[in-house]
Amino acid sequence: MFAIYARYRGRDVRRAELVRRSAEALSTLPGIGNFDVIDVEDICATAQGEDAAVAIADVTMALLSAGDWAVGIAVLPTDSNEDEEVARVMAGNALGTSGRSGTVKVRVAPRSSSAATAGLRELKQQANTWAFDISAAFTLLSAVLAKRTAEGREATAFMRRGLTQVEAAEELGITKQAMSQRLQAAGWQAETAGWQLAVDLLQKAELGVC
Repeated sequence: MFAIYARYRGRDVRRAELVRRSAEALSTLPGIGNFDVIDVEDICATAQGEDAAVAIADVTMALLSAGDWAVGIAVLPTDSNEDEEVARVMAGNALGTSGRSGTVKVRVAPRSSSAATAGLRELKQQANTWAFDISAAFTLLSAVLAKRTAEGREATAFMRRGLTQVEAAEELGITKQAMSQRLQAAGWQAETAGWQLAVDLLQKAELGVC
């Protein structure tokens, strides 16, 4: 099970409305549960099932792309008996009381079924390693997104929707070559590689695979 907790860090004067609309929009993404609005600036949701890691990665990318959000992620192993509320609290604790825009902090709970064969200290170290690696993957992705121009954000948005370069070029009214150049300048290849790395790490952390 996963939980994601996000805090708005922007300066919009109508932040309550922006946060509410953001929660509604993110709740429509595949594989994620409904986002609850917490204390005006915070939103939180959980994800479970086969595609939960993909859903968490997609939501995190959407928040990083939008800017002005700090994100906390909690990962509970598949053998955990904890409920969604525990996961939500854990994600909120991962983020803490602060967090700059574009930051992603992660907490991973140790596997309980391995306690008989592995020491608690080793299990905690393994969980902390996964948390660090997941956070690092999203930090790199955030750096890529922060350097994008408006044209780059527009081009990559079409690609994230599943369009081919030819289809995206047609939507933008540019040539395929121009589309390819925009994607290259926007770091699209780095984004796709980083996204896949983040998904793999999230899945391994949930399953407890070394």
